[in-house]
Amino acid sequence: MVRMTRRGVLVGVAALVLALAGFGAYLLWPAPTLDAGDVDAVLPTKRDLPGFIPHDGLTGSLSVPTGNKDGRSVLAGADLEKQCRKWRKEGGGWACRHLHGAGMVVLERSENVFFRVKSDVLAYDDEDAAKAAWNGLVAANRDAIDKIPAAKEHSSDLGDAGRSFEAPGVTVLAIRIETVVVEAIVWDGSDQVSKEDEDAMVKKWPTLQLSKIEERLG
Repeated sequence: MVRMTRRGVLVGVAALVLALAGFGAYLLWPAPTLDAGDVDAVLPTKRDLPGFIPHDGLTGSLSVPTGNKDGRSVLAGADLEKQCRKWRKEGGGWACRHLHGAGMVVLERSENVFFRVKSDVLAYDDEDAAKAAWNGLVAANRDAIDKIPAAKEHSSDLGDAGRSFEAPGVTVLAIRIETVVVEAIVWDGSDQVSKEDEDAMVKKWPTLQLSKIEERLG
């Protein structure tokens, strides 16, 4: 009986040691994320999309900063908190919990062709925060397409979690990869590009964006 008790104690101690070791490993090696420099590096540029030029804005689930005149913004610290105050007023508070960095980029095929792409890259402190933000992004897009006739929602195999929202002239993808959430938008505001070109960009743009993030996360 004493031997069994001792054996049970030893097993319990061993289990506790393993649990503590696992917790310690989590603390030492948390899920990788992006800092402000990383966010800047992962935003696509016109060099990544020949024929496209920067544009100051395109409305998605989150509004771009007023200073987005060069088609590109990287937010951290006080600038991020200022933008989050605006997002909260606009109903985008879901994006701001445990958010430590954000990047937004908008590119347009040319000044006379209203064919634009946009990425919002949101970097979170941990994976749980990113999952919650992704759920908020999906809910925001779901609410938006409910008001649009002929809009559709599909699953997407991009990232660790993905949903695609399609409406006439626009496709929005909500993607999470580890601690990072992405909203990727392809918008044709004038029917000046072919359906084939639009469909090709719906595949190309999010794939380009995710490849840059994956490279940075390691």
